[in-house]
Amino acid sequence: MQRLVGEHADAFLPLQVVFGILSDRFGRKWPLVINLLICSALELGAGFVHTFSQFLALRSLFGIAMGGIWGIASSTALENLPIEVRGLASGVFQQGYAAGYLIAAVINLRLVPHSSHTWRALFWASGAMSAFAALIRALLPESEVFLRAKALEREKGSTTGKKTRVFIRQAGAMLKMHWLLCVYAVLLMTGM
Repeated sequence: MQRLVGEHADAFLPLQVVFGILSDRFGRKWPLVINLLICSALELGAGFVHTFSQFLALRSLFGIAMGGIWGIASSTALENLPIEVRGLASGVFQQGYAAGYLIAAVINLRLVPHSSHTWRALFWASGAMSAFAALIRALLPESEVFLRAKALEREKGSTTGKKTRVFIRQAGAMLKMHWLLCVYAVLLMTGM
């Protein structure tokens, strides 16, 4: 299984595992679309909250959902590149965080002051952007590398189901052995 983990993704490992398994089994396209739509719904929902507790709950769920996007999006972006360029491209791809913060700041400065909905408009705009990204991804074809790997797998008569079971068994053994370190890593990344 191909997993590329970003700087903030360690805290969101459970959803990364679920969507990673789905993308290895069914393709990168539809798990990413579904995950983007989940993020869009949570962003839109954040614009309708009435209490700070509701806001924190939705933003926490949004953060977990974001963890599912990183692995699929980075695999899709990098797997079609030549191996020699992937390290550099991964560094450029990592700057999506900074670009996202910049876009959010521009929207906050340009849209929010002129909207009667104040800060809520920021979340509605970001929800619309996530839905738009999901639409664009739904219109694009599946990755050629993934399609070739699936064809080769069918040719050999193997399935990703076997690989998934091996991965789950090995992940379970790792969690039994290093559970305290995993808890520490999640808390550390949550604090970042």
